[in-house]
Amino acid sequence: MRIGVAGKGGAGKTTVSATMARLFARRGYDVNALDGDP
Repeated sequence: MRIGVAGKGGAGKTTVSATMARLFARRGYDVNALDGDP
């Protein structure tokens, strides 16, 4: 499990989480990506 946390808006959280999900999926891992911004 990988968790990334950044409090500041515009820090690239969505971009990082989408990129990580894609990379892990390409490597054959089962991926369930959740991205939330309060």
